[in-house]
Amino acid sequence: MIPFFAIFRLRFALLLGGLWLLCATGLQASPHAESSTVYRLGVFPYLSPTRIEQTYAPLAAAFGELLDRPLRLGTAKNLESFRARVLRGDFDIALVPPFAVVPLVDHRGYIPLARRPSNPASIVVLINSSLKRIGDLRGKTLGLPPARSPASVIIWVDLDKQGLQANKHFQTRYFPSTPACLHNLLVNRVDACATGGGAGLRSFERKMGVKLRTLYRTEPFPHMLFVTRPDFPLDEGDKLRHFILSLEESAEGRDLLRHIGPDSRFVPYHSADYDVIRRYLK
Repeated sequence: MIPFFAIFRLRFALLLGGLWLLCATGLQASPHAESSTVYRLGVFPYLSPTRIEQTYAPLAAAFGELLDRPLRLGTAKNLESFRARVLRGDFDIALVPPFAVVPLVDHRGYIPLARRPSNPASIVVLINSSLKRIGDLRGKTLGLPPARSPASVIIWVDLDKQGLQANKHFQTRYFPSTPACLHNLLVNRVDACATGGGAGLRSFERKMGVKLRTLYRTEPFPHMLFVTRPDFPLDEGDKLRHFILSLEESAEGRDLLRHIGPDSRFVPYHSADYDVIRRYLK
């Protein structure tokens, strides 16, 4: 697979936000292509279609039961196609990446429900690594999570702002998960790993009996967000919001969160939380 951001450098965040904004102000949501009795949940393609189905199908089923409607889960082959589908009105409910939130919510009127908590992206090395500062990545290989993941976007943008351009000043390798990258770090196939969370790091350290050191940490950034179409029934949106935010309170809800990933949870949306994204888009 060709790395998704291989053609982007310093202006990636501006370009991505601009693309969403351009379509958000220039397109109107089209009528549903299917019967209005069927709701559709779209998840942006930060995982493969198979993994998205495995990860989110249980939650989609729970949404359908809550709303007493059939609910279909969908995605797209890439972020541009997903953006077009969202703005065309293909999805009634969507899980969108952080850089899409400002154009969709601020400028298009999409209704925010709940978001993943803010986290920094980090670059880690083995405790005895010769890399001591971020500039030491020059000439080295950095392992990254999937190219469409928020952590990869933030790392690319941050490093580029510091004059470190991927595949020019350092090489990149993409992995499907943090543990996959860390295993390659352990056998010296990469010199450092980028990650968006700490659960996989702690598990890896315990399992392998090694210690990791943080070489670099970005500013905390808000994660992906559930939104609904501007014309989605408000009472049903309120049901979804309450349901998502209360998942941690029941065994069934916690099981749904475990399908999404380790330490997964959702918190209320506040506009100010995305000010950091607004700064990236300036």
